[in-house]
Amino acid sequence: MGYDRITCPKCSKDFGQEVKFLQHLVEEHQITDALAFYVEVNCNGEHPRCGCSQDCQNLITWSGWKKGFTSKYARGHNAKSDSIFLDHFRQKDMAKKRKEGHENGSYSVWNKGLNKETSSKVFLMSEKTANTLRDGYSSGRIKDWRESDPEKAKKARVKISKTKKEKFENGEMKVWNKGLSKSNNSSLLSASKKISERYKSPNAGRRLKIEELRNRIQVFSGQFSLLSNLEEYKTRRIDRLLFSCNVCGTQQLKSLAMLEESPVCFSCSPRESRGQLEIFNFVKSLVSDAVLSDRSIIHPKELDIWIPSKKLGIEYNGLYWHSAANINDIEYHTKKLFACRSVGVDLFSIYEDEWRDKRSIVEGMIQHRLGIFTEKLDARKLQVVSISSHEAKKFFDENHLEGHVVGSKYLALIKPTSKEIVAAISLRKPFHKKYENCLELGRCCAKIGFSVRGWLGKLTSAAKNHAKNLGVNKLITYVDLRVGAGSGYQAAGWHLFEVGKIPRFWWTDYSVRYNRFKFRADSKAGLSQKQVAVAAGVSKIHGMPNSLYVTMTN
Repeated sequence: MGYDRITCPKCSKDFGQEVKFLQHLVEEHQITDALAFYVEVNCNGEHPRCGCSQDCQNLITWSGWKKGFTSKYARGHNAKSDSIFLDHFRQKDMAKKRKEGHENGSYSVWNKGLNKETSSKVFLMSEKTANTLRDGYSSGRIKDWRESDPEKAKKARVKISKTKKEKFENGEMKVWNKGLSKSNNSSLLSASKKISERYKSPNAGRRLKIEELRNRIQVFSGQFSLLSNLEEYKTRRIDRLLFSCNVCGTQQLKSLAMLEESPVCFSCSPRESRGQLEIFNFVKSLVSDAVLSDRSIIHPKELDIWIPSKKLGIEYNGLYWHSAANINDIEYHTKKLFACRSVGVDLFSIYEDEWRDKRSIVEGMIQHRLGIFTEKLDARKLQVVSISSHEAKKFFDENHLEGHVVGSKYLALIKPTSKEIVAAISLRKPFHKKYENCLELGRCCAKIGFSVRGWLGKLTSAAKNHAKNLGVNKLITYVDLRVGAGSGYQAAGWHLFEVGKIPRFWWTDYSVRYNRFKFRADSKAGLSQKQVAVAAGVSKIHGMPNSLYVTMTN
């Protein structure tokens, strides 16, 4: 099998595009798991495992049918056996090459001349780094080596002082703010304002008396027991005291500032967001093997919630932390999805506002993925009817994650006796002109808590009959990859036509999400889309691409 083309192992048909080949596997051979088929054909049925050590059982990431398994190691594991950081001489050689490159101009630094005030990218990077370090020191995950090895710290201080003195004397180092003042430098102005604000209090800068220090620590005596000698304490933010957690007994170093500003034990208090914990507790009430914040499945990426028995991962997307204000890669969520699929795991992604505002729907979708239902029905025993736009709106708003959309025709399955709607679809004219002679399935779902075998197939047949009467010979629909792989449509006779490449996006003010068309460029005011968004205080938040499915009416 060549790199540039693909020959089908089943029928020897030749393909140049991988997506066409994958579509062929589904339509002609009913093979929906391309990875499993690749492993069967090319790897004797055994998924390759990481080669960093004999004990490592991590699976290697699959790079698609054309490329296959391009690495010998699981993601991040190559550093264990093949890394520049394991070879001192390679490190020195690389450092020498970088220095020469910068000197002769062949290498350039992307952020040269930029700072937090002039570059949003530098600002976001500095904020992210600061938050990571702050969290690391607060939790005890990062330990200051100067505290753990004071003798080494003393020698390092002497060496640094000597080196600095020599460099200043020979002119190799210069004071960065020489000749600058608040009036001509923004950094000095900002620093002076912070210092002025801090020292407005008449007690600012005053060293705490032992009795006052003891009283301030005593406030937290219910949570922590002090183990250090207070006589050694000098500054509120720098010096650390040793405490023992009264709940778990873990010993941890905290400054007075850390104790007062973040009075929690990070060994027995979770670091996850409230929404993620609420979802985890809900899942844990349904299945016993749910795991919180797992990094073993798609290392180094993290699964917010992992259910091994169902091979299901759940991702909780906070509107601020998952927006473009914090994530620059628009394919972040898509990459995580395909990392999961490469190891045979389904991933279901939930946004913060969905869990907050549509919790019953999200809980029902999770239960469905866990195989938990309140009632099971067979579509053959149900009746197909047309329903009004009012009935459709009520049904989709109560059962579909994205709610109701206006359509031209609404079809439903109802119980013959009670007339209760248990599944529905809406049909509409497609937005894109290239699909003018088609009807689009705008919404479809079953009632939350119900398992209705064959419901989509029966409603698809009814939709085809309606389309025939209108002279339309094709139905199309879009499937958001974050909520499903489209297997239900394939079972109902739909065919995968195209997998989108560009992820969906919304706008968010970090509280709610808005449709992508809400904030557009204003040509009359001479404002670009970005300028309009900045003025409105919103940021993009990306999701995953859509898959396009098609079925013919004849």
